Amino acid sequence: MRARTNSRRFGTHEVTRGKWKGKLHVATHAYTTFVGQLVYLANYLNRCLLPQEPEEVYGTTIILNLQNVLEYELELAIAGYVSANKTEKNKSFMQKINSGFVSFKNKFEWALANKLITKNERDVMEQIRSIRNDQVHTRPKAKRTKYKYFGKSLLTRNAIEQLFTDVNKLVVKLRSVSGNKEEWPVIPPSYAEEMGWCQD
Repeated sequence: MRARTNSRRFGTHEVTRGKWKGKLHVATHAYTTFVGQLVYLANYLNRCLLPQEPEEVYGTTIILNLQNVLEYELELAIAGYVSANKTEKNKSFMQKINSGFVSFKNKFEWALANKLITKNERDVMEQIRSIRNDQVHTRPKAKRTKYKYFGKSLLTRNAIEQLFTDVNKLVVKLRSVSGNKEEWPVIPPSYAEEMGWCQD
């Protein structure tokens, strides 16, 4: 899972390979029109069904992305452990993961049982999983649904800071377990410095 530095299709950037190498890539009118349609339809559904304010939309996207990166790094850590501990039980569990039949919860509970993560790290993943599930299964209602991260209202600066710092530490830990050489941080470095967020 690598961090993208730019969009492959949107905006203007230099083509780096193929017969158009060195030329400028510009998004087509058809593509920008299609993106505009997606934005309009997404906003329409958010207004009618959830309803969601802009900060809620961004909060939902953040939780989705953080769960995805945690699950990805967790799978790599599990794969490294199984490679070093090739019991039939471990290999069977890894095969189930590769087949897509293991939930995020079962993965981090297995990791805890095999001492790849601590109880506190397991709780971070459980909090994110629980919020994500609630967001996915929310139903239209008049009042805003309030999600909490370790007792703090999710859509507050303090909760977002804790969420990102917790996940960043956990990603670094999982990479050390798996040997993953990727170095991009969950928290943008310049932003963390500007906001005074602790990354240790």
